[in-house]
Formats: sequence, structure tokens, C-alpha cells
Amino acid sequence: MRKPGIYRIAQVESMTGVSAHALRAWERRYGVPRPSRTGGQQRTYSEADIAMIRRMHELASQGVPLARAAEIVLQEAATPGEGTGPRIALLKTELFDALLAFDEPRAAAAWTELFDTLDLLSGFERVVVPLMRDIGIAWHEQRITIAQEHFASNFVRARLDQLSRQVQPLPGAATVVLACLEGEHHEIGLLMLAVMLRFQGIRTIYLGQDVPDEDLIRTVEDAQPEVLAVNAGTPEGARHLPGVVNALAETAPLTAIVYGGGAFDADPSLRIENAYYGGPRLVEAVALINQLGRSRITGGAA
Repeated sequence: MRKPGIYRIAQVESMTGVSAHALRAWERRYGVPRPSRTGGQQRTYSEADIAMIRRMHELASQGVPLARAAEIVLQEAATPGEGTGPRIALLKTELFDALLAFDEPRAAAAWTELFDTLDLLSGFERVVVPLMRDIGIAWHEQRITIAQEHFASNFVRARLDQLSRQVQPLPGAATVVLACLEGEHHEIGLLMLAVMLRFQGIRTIYLGQDVPDEDLIRTVEDAQPEVLAVNAGTPEGARHLPGVVNALAETAPLTAIVYGGGAFDADPSLRIENAYYGGPRLVEAVALINQLGRSRITGGAA
């Protein structure tokens, strides 16, 4: 049974950052949210409505069209047993166990169910990111072998590559070069970012692991992309960033540089001011790169 609303529209506007005008338009056009009405026909919103609004706002900030964002929100609300909570935890456990057992068919079945249940971003942030973190910790603690870690990483890498090949860039879209800084070999996070960008119609040039500074600089000089996105999981890799940024300031001045990864998340002293920190979450990096790409194409400032 649906709980009655307890928040007025002005409160919801303050809580979510979505204007009252937008809330009314979303309700009229897309059926999200679904407020109750008082005897005087004033809208009142429940906690479930607040969650739907925040989710819709999150998807829209990633560049998901509002109509599609509403479909996702309504589907998640209609299937709470599958879209959230216990089932997702079970799928993560199923993937973990299957990968460590070298059972590719079982892992593939869990992967397919995961992305039949969740949208890309939710699947990445709620399952794939913590899954790979758990596998990395298990390897460092010597609870699994290097062979198991490699099998799991290669499985996820192959599935992400398959996803990226399903879509083509839109005409006139921004170009983003993505690379792991020199010495960096952990690329799963960067691959997930590349997939998210491709599904939003952005053209990506993916360079992968351990790209030497000289080669990265030359590629950006030749391609002149709107955005360069780089990743570093270790302080050693992160220390290559200033040299790359300084070199490109002269030879690719219109390219915005976004950086992220565990090294920058853990140690703010590694962050620099003449480039853009993408933040610790995938959603933040996607929104930032979208903004920078659009501003470069239109000639505006970020």
C-alpha cells in the first residue's frame, strides 16, 4: 500500500535541488514522481517520491534523456525485490564465487541478470566496483591466487569491451581520450567510464594501461580532443600527471584534462589545480566530462 505524502513541494524542492516547475513537468510528462493530494488538491510527497526524484535527477545529470530516466526510475520502483537489496547482493556473491572457480558460464549468467535488472551506472557502482575491490583485497591478503585475480579481471574487461561496442558516437559529439597514466595497470574503472561515455553518444579513444607520458602527449596533440581523462591508482602513477598537464597546456590548450583513481581519492595532496579532479564516484566523472565536452564544442568556458 502506498504511504501518504508528508512533504510539501517547497520542501521537496529544497531537499532534492529540483525546482517545483520541473517537478510538476516531470509528473505531467513522465509520471515521476507520483505525489498524493490533500483535500485542497495540494501535492504531498512521500519518502518513496523523494527517492524517485533524486534518482531521476541523478540519471539526468549523467546525460540520460528524461523520458529514459523516467522509465528506469519507474521500473526500479516496480521491482524493488529485484532492483535493490538482497537480490543484488546475491548476484555480487554469485559473480565473486563463479569467477574464483573459473566458471565462466555461471559468471556470464550472473552478469547478464545483473544488467537485465539494473541500468549501467547502478550495475557498475553497486556491483562491479565493489566486486573488483573485494577481489583486489583478497589477492593482497593472499586469500586468492594471481591466476584467479587475472581471470576475474579479464572476464570483466571483456564484458565491458562488449558493452562499448554496442553503441556508436553521435554526430558532432565531443571526443574523449582515456588512458591509465604511465606505470598504471588497473584499468577497470577507466573502462567503465569509457562505456558510460559511449552510451551517452560521446566519441572515445581508449588507450588502456600504462601509457608512457610521451605517447600520451603525442596522441592528444594529434587528436586534439575536447577532454583527456586519465587514471592512477598509485602515488607513483599519479606523479606523472603534472608533467602531462604542463606539456599539453602549450600544445593542446583547448583540451580539458580530467583525472581520477584511487591515488587521488586517498591523497588530496596529489591533486592539482590546473586540471579537473573527477571525484571518487563514476557518476561525478561522467557529469563533469559531459559538461566539459559540451562547453568545448560550443566554445564556452567550463
